[in-house]
Amino acid sequence: MKKKNKAQRIALFETLLVFLLLGGGCALVLFWAAKSEDSELAHSIRKTVGISEPQQEVLEAEPEPAPVVVAPAEPEPVEAVVVVEPAPLPKITFKEIAAQRQLWPKSLNLKLAVRVPIRYNGQDFGFMEFPKGVSISVDGLSPGGEIFCRIDGNYLSLSVYETDFYGWFKETHGDRYDVQPVVVDMGSKATSRYRLGTEKGEAAFWAEMRIWCHQNYEAVTLNVEEERLVFYWLPKETAPIDYAVEAREIARQFLLKRAKYGGRENYAACEIRHPVTNELLGASSIFIPRL
Repeated sequence: MKKKNKAQRIALFETLLVFLLLGGGCALVLFWAAKSEDSELAHSIRKTVGISEPQQEVLEAEPEPAPVVVAPAEPEPVEAVVVVEPAPLPKITFKEIAAQRQLWPKSLNLKLAVRVPIRYNGQDFGFMEFPKGVSISVDGLSPGGEIFCRIDGNYLSLSVYETDFYGWFKETHGDRYDVQPVVVDMGSKATSRYRLGTEKGEAAFWAEMRIWCHQNYEAVTLNVEEERLVFYWLPKETAPIDYAVEAREIARQFLLKRAKYGGRENYAACEIRHPVTNELLGASSIFIPRL
């Protein structure tokens, strides 16, 4: 009897186990059918059993990260560049240049061609002609704007504007000085109401010439000969004297003062002689084209 009951319990247990396995299998199949989205079999089971179609999960798109706004970098402060104006060059006049021999040029070039008749004592002695650009040797500068020079052995008095002096000075000393234009005052521009050829004109000219000779040489004996001037002078000082330079200055003053009274001479030669022995001490000449 006991063995029969035991067999019945085992059979019952086996039957329950089969039902559990079948129920679990069915549950798994139904769970699979309920969740599967891409299987035709699952779709048929859901339709047969009446299981609703699974809802597709809509994946929310992750929000795009907000763009990072990078603030523009502040420009680095630029140091202001201070432009230092160069100090103005000291101004210098032609008169000041004439007083400083170290500023004189040794040579210049003629800026304009010169072709002028040579006139002395009422006579014409041909022409003096120099081409433009010819080199001139500088002997000296006058405060009034004259340049004393030599061309081929001839002594001339030229206006500073007849040469390339200003171009030369700027190139040579332009980093040290600001040269000022000269207002040329050659003396010959002064005129007198008395004219040569008249009694008053001749007297006024000779009075002015003798006064100048006396003030500069303490002598007044100046003779006008056919081809030259003769000045008799015995200097009191014992210092060396360049008589040629002195003779050239006497001839220059003679021409300038003659021009003041209407004279047409532009060339003069002068000899300086001893007033007692008549010894020739020195001689020179000068040509002033503009007269």
